[in-house]
Amino acid sequence: MLRDVPHARFERHVTLLGRRYALVLDQRRGPVMVWGARAFRAIRSEQDKRPVPLLEDGHRRWWLFEDRIWAGDGDLDTDDVLALVRDRSRRRRRRVAHARAALAHDRAHRDAGGHATRTDRRGRRRDPERPPTGPTADRATPADRRHRRPIPVDVRRAVWTRDDGRCTACGTDFDLQFDHVIPIATGGADTVENLQVLCGPCNRAKGATVG
Repeated sequence: MLRDVPHARFERHVTLLGRRYALVLDQRRGPVMVWGARAFRAIRSEQDKRPVPLLEDGHRRWWLFEDRIWAGDGDLDTDDVLALVRDRSRRRRRRVAHARAALAHDRAHRDAGGHATRTDRRGRRRDPERPPTGPTADRATPADRRHRRPIPVDVRRAVWTRDDGRCTACGTDFDLQFDHVIPIATGGADTVENLQVLCGPCNRAKGATVG
């Protein structure tokens, strides 16, 4: 739908008519679009604020946005491209946050004298109608967990729906668990306000930080 084109570039040429700026998508094809200096300055200024269309070729359209050239379907408009670029950035930040949380867990495990373990990223995505029912990382003792009543189904579904079935820390949909913001052991309750969805690595990283 939309992808960046890292090999595309602009080339500056000095001609008898002044400076010209050419868009090159493929070295074998040469320039596919040329602008004068004034028009090119206007494009460069505008692309800092919103995607600017550069060229349309059949069912594809090329855009300039934040100093990167993007290629997308011809029916995408400016807002579509902006939304897709921002979504790409969010997903990248989530992947980085998830990886950092897993790394923090591995380091904490090593510091404790254990061996670092890998996080299983091949888990199945859970159905929103069946939110995760596994243990939460609220630092309660094993005895507390044996005597604790399960979180009510309506509360779990409300939390799952509110958090969109994803980890609230990194956005992943793997290895999800319910976490008590205020642990049960310190007076926290099984309420929607006191529960959140976290993935295993983020939950363990929170436990290492708190406890």
